[in-house]
Amino acid sequence: MQRTVIAALGVLIASGLAVLAQSSDPITQRQNLMKNNQEQMRALTGMARGQAPFNAATAQAAFQRLEQNASQIPPLFPAGSTQGKTAALPTIWERKADFDAHAAKLQQDARAAQSAVTDQTSLQAAIQRVGQNCGGCHETYRRKDT
Repeated sequence: MQRTVIAALGVLIASGLAVLAQSSDPITQRQNLMKNNQEQMRALTGMARGQAPFNAATAQAAFQRLEQNASQIPPLFPAGSTQGKTAALPTIWERKADFDAHAAKLQQDARAAQSAVTDQTSLQAAIQRVGQNCGGCHETYRRKDT
């Protein structure tokens, strides 16, 4: 029993250290952030398509998370953060002001969506606006999967 507890604590400590080590890596941080954005959009899209019941509070919380995430995007792309597995194109740093403006627009539209979403129809419109931000940035600044 005692060995099991000690082994479990060792695993917890090791996994915690791995998370701390990743926390200073901007590539890992931004990949995690983008995965979270994808999760938020998936939940919103499910409600918009009627695959999940519409819930205004849930939609507002997802848009709030997207807004918070958008505010974190520019600092997660510091100069030179292209070493490693990343789909970020060098165009980001060549056109950093435009890239940062895309993140600001996403943040603004996600903030506006929080109060605009009252039903499934308004949710669909909000998703379209926010999704255009995501798609526009990915089209220009993200390597396409081959």
